[in-house]
Amino acid sequence: MVRVGLPKKNPKVLKPAFTIPPKLLQSLVEDPKWDEKGSITQNYNSFGVVNDPNSLTDSLRAPPSVSDDPNDSGSDLEEDDLKSALGKRRRDGKSALPQPLTSIQRLYISRLVEKYGADFQRMMMDIKLNPMQHSVATLEKLCMSYYIYKNKNPLIVGR
Repeated sequence: MVRVGLPKKNPKVLKPAFTIPPKLLQSLVEDPKWDEKGSITQNYNSFGVVNDPNSLTDSLRAPPSVSDDPNDSGSDLEEDDLKSALGKRRRDGKSALPQPLTSIQRLYISRLVEKYGADFQRMMMDIKLNPMQHSVATLEKLCMSYYIYKNKNPLIVGR
């Protein structure tokens, strides 16, 4: 009988609890040393680390990096795919195409489209054909994706 398991741990080898990222070490002016006589807060400050992250006030926090403004074009160094993933305007002015639907989503959306066509309000109200209770906006996005990838789905075209 073969025994399979994790390798034994060597009790003589002690690994540090954490390692300081090299970029953080490079940003420090001098090489900090742990002061045995100093307090934890003083030692953390010498390393450039906050002792209690929950104690930060709103004035010290950085503003959020992703803006809610869809007209914000972001940096010119960002690729168009990254911009569309972040919700920013791409250089070519287009937005990313919606993702293809899964086979289960295609099944549900095809039944809703057959019965109601483009009436998203009635689709939303149908609890039998819309078991996930999608909103009108979500149903519009799902139907748009359904029509875009209708004849391009390899599972359906291959049949």
